[in-house]
Amino acid sequence: MLPVLYAVTLFTGAATLFLVQPLVGKLLLPLVGGSPGVWNTCMVFFQAVLLAGYLYAHRATSTLGVRRQALFHVVVLLTVLVAFRAAVANTGSPVPVVTSLLPEDQDYPIFGLVALLAVAVGVPFFVLSTSSPLLQRWFAASGHPSARDPYFLYAASNAGSLVGLLGYPLLIEPRLTLAEQQWLFAWAVVGYAVLTTVCVVAVVRNAEPEPVPREHGEITAELDAALSKPMTAAPTAGRVVRWVLLSALPSSLLLGVTTHVSTNLAPVPLLWVVPLALYLVSFILVFARWPDGLHAAVGYVTPVLLLFVALSLLVDASEPFALIGVLHMGTFFCVCLVCHGELAKDRPAAEHLTVFYFWMSLGGVIGGLVNGLFAPLLFHRVGMVEYPLAIVLAAAVRPRVCRATGDEPPLRAADVALVLVLLGLTVVLVLLVPRYVVAPPDLDARESFLEKLLRGGLMFGLPAVAVAALLRRPSRYALCLGALFVAGAFDAGRLGETLHMERNFYGVVRVSRSPDGKFIRLIHGTTVHGQQRTDEPGRPRPMTYYTESGPVGRLFQDLGKRKSKLHRVAVVGLGTGTVACYAEAGEHWTFFEIDPAVARIAQNPAYFGYLHHCKAEYEVVLGDARRNLLRLPDATFDVIILDGFCSDAMPVHLLTREAFKLYLQKLTPTGVLAVNVTNPHLDLPPLVARTAGSVDDRLTVLEYHDRPGERDRQFGSVESQWVILARSDPARDPVLFDPYWWRRTTVAPGPIWRDDFANLLAVWKKHGD
Repeated sequence: MLPVLYAVTLFTGAATLFLVQPLVGKLLLPLVGGSPGVWNTCMVFFQAVLLAGYLYAHRATSTLGVRRQALFHVVVLLTVLVAFRAAVANTGSPVPVVTSLLPEDQDYPIFGLVALLAVAVGVPFFVLSTSSPLLQRWFAASGHPSARDPYFLYAASNAGSLVGLLGYPLLIEPRLTLAEQQWLFAWAVVGYAVLTTVCVVAVVRNAEPEPVPREHGEITAELDAALSKPMTAAPTAGRVVRWVLLSALPSSLLLGVTTHVSTNLAPVPLLWVVPLALYLVSFILVFARWPDGLHAAVGYVTPVLLLFVALSLLVDASEPFALIGVLHMGTFFCVCLVCHGELAKDRPAAEHLTVFYFWMSLGGVIGGLVNGLFAPLLFHRVGMVEYPLAIVLAAAVRPRVCRATGDEPPLRAADVALVLVLLGLTVVLVLLVPRYVVAPPDLDARESFLEKLLRGGLMFGLPAVAVAALLRRPSRYALCLGALFVAGAFDAGRLGETLHMERNFYGVVRVSRSPDGKFIRLIHGTTVHGQQRTDEPGRPRPMTYYTESGPVGRLFQDLGKRKSKLHRVAVVGLGTGTVACYAEAGEHWTFFEIDPAVARIAQNPAYFGYLHHCKAEYEVVLGDARRNLLRLPDATFDVIILDGFCSDAMPVHLLTREAFKLYLQKLTPTGVLAVNVTNPHLDLPPLVARTAGSVDDRLTVLEYHDRPGERDRQFGSVESQWVILARSDPARDPVLFDPYWWRRTTVAPGPIWRDDFANLLAVWKKHGD
């Protein structure tokens, strides 16, 4: 029964540990949005606290011995109860969120976010993070027949992590409010503390005598016998470095592949769960008697998959999404199996278990820091470099069982010369091929399969064949793969020439000139946030979602027919400031933008002239729109335009009941709320109608799905879908009786999003919608 007790306790602690991570992300969403930078910073924080927990487990057991440390840990468990009681007394919730810790207008609000996380969940997360090394070390000292190799319990721990990770979006989030989720977490921690206390009792009763330093007391005969037992040698420095590196690489790839797939391929909600689940599954497999034959097979396949991933990045392949997504996820999973498999096969004896987990955790923190903190600062002007860099490093890692002929010979001058020759030839191809195989100027256009195959094959396919011939030499193979990425930097691709690129906490934004030179575009991931023609001098025409022939143009035409003129307009989401084309003299426009980089670019007339030529007085307010709107008087705005996209993902907190209540409070009695609900994955119009209607059932709901023709696309129009909400008299308001709009008179039953409850799966578009 003892292994079952420890396995259940580890499972409970790990599941609770992974329950709190998406819960905290949900709490942060209204404060800092849902950009990959938020998730990456949270991951780094959790990894750092995990490292602190592992360090405590190692130092405490080494200093006090197992029995004394187990008794001391009861005091540590009590601190969680004290922290929960203090949080409830001060905030009414066991997970306190102190919003004053977050700055409003910084490119990198990392330190404020870390402080908020520490206050909210620092203490319980630290205690939970100690469970894996501590309980395994306690079990190793129990005298049980299985105690000589307690690493099988690590599989139970990771199984709990997987259940917590998948259980949140599938079971907990759809059924419980945010407040209920916080209390579920608190009670789960209490349950874990009770189970751990039972384990402490078992340790005190059953633990074998352990050698302790002489300063802790007199050496008894029993302890003297224990001291005479042979001990395995401590891990060497080289072995420790290898543990750290093998842990850091999958951690970096985890954040890299998550950011790439969710930003550059398809910003599908909950997609971040998949790579993290694969990361955990790899630990479960390799620490559960991973066969050498299977480990070797994965080691042979992984370098080939890495080459295909590199090619997909170089040719900017994004479709078919299922195939490309599986390629990235599958390759990441194989790299995790290789690296974590090597760790599992090199695990030390049980007496060095805690130090092994500490160095593994340190590697995870280093990998997370590279992506979450150092990369945005170091690669501020060059974009997302860490993912290709991790792919190159992964190409140099091979399982030891795959090296039957011994270690790889060192690099020679001829190897370096080969890499340089490959780099030079690939650069020549990258510069010459686009002159003869031209990408279409329309970013929404679909290149023919043969054209894309020809273009990418000529530039990178031929060099890739040469690289594939070097598979048996990991170092040379990795360097040649890196040479392909360096050469790829000379390819403008379908985005055209990059005029400016900027990266911060909220992602990478770039200003590019289209391949035909007719458009300047602002792009985040794969989403165009605005564009302007270069061949039309003077005041630019509105484009993308805001064309004169589209829903926004028609809205302002109808508003111009009203007897009362507009005075104040609010826009949530600046983009390039395109909608400022509709501003008139005497009006005041307020743009709310969370990303300072976007604000800088939009106000730079060298790139976009919409704000430069704005007829009205305007201001750009940095920070979260909801927090800033709360500070303004009610009935301030005649129009609010809601277009707060992050790539193609609409921040959930902008579409909740509390958010619509705020918008309607800030509108005048005849004010209009226009919501951009364009989304490839979520059916948002019914949700908006239901949620806003739950605030005010007198609202008139209008919709229009604009599908521009080929001629309109040539002038910069893109497909968009808008919902208009208004409280004025439909019989008298020119906006509301315009036949252009489709009036929604009935709303199908469904979910109403709130700040404490939002089920993404319930509004997912069905096949064919």
